[in-house]
Amino acid sequence: MPNLKNNILTPKTGFTIIELLIVMGILGVLATFFISGYTGVQRKARDANRKSDLKQIANAMELYFNDYRAYPDESSGQIVGCPSTTATACSWGTGQFTDTDTLYIKTVPGDPTPAWTYVYRTDANGTYYKLYAMLENPEDPDIISVAETACTGAACNFAITSGNTTP
Repeated sequence: MPNLKNNILTPKTGFTIIELLIVMGILGVLATFFISGYTGVQRKARDANRKSDLKQIANAMELYFNDYRAYPDESSGQIVGCPSTTATACSWGTGQFTDTDTLYIKTVPGDPTPAWTYVYRTDANGTYYKLYAMLENPEDPDIISVAETACTGAACNFAITSGNTTP
């Protein structure tokens, strides 16, 4: 009698090359969608940070105006007031905006993108101020139509101003 045990076909286990290539292709497409979506979320988060920073600076400007009936001077797009008694320009991202009696901002915010900077503008009398930033998301509803060209690397397209002026 023949040994049937050796003649029984056993199924092969594992994946074929075609199956592996299909799975890798699907994973590649999904990774592309995830990465592109994640990049957009990061841009929107940096833009939200910029808006928050400028609002914080605007609040400090109003506090300063209440004390001195004028907004602080500007020097090359920076606020003069670190401290205001020595007429030193505040570097974005460092320095305290203070008059030695009142601390208006503990650390003057800086743009979250190191190559970019905020811009502060005022007139010689300190009757108004304009704060500018560059938003990365072109679909942001707060983008202004008339951009300030003083932003580093690009034109500023977002502004917060004192109540008596427009961007």
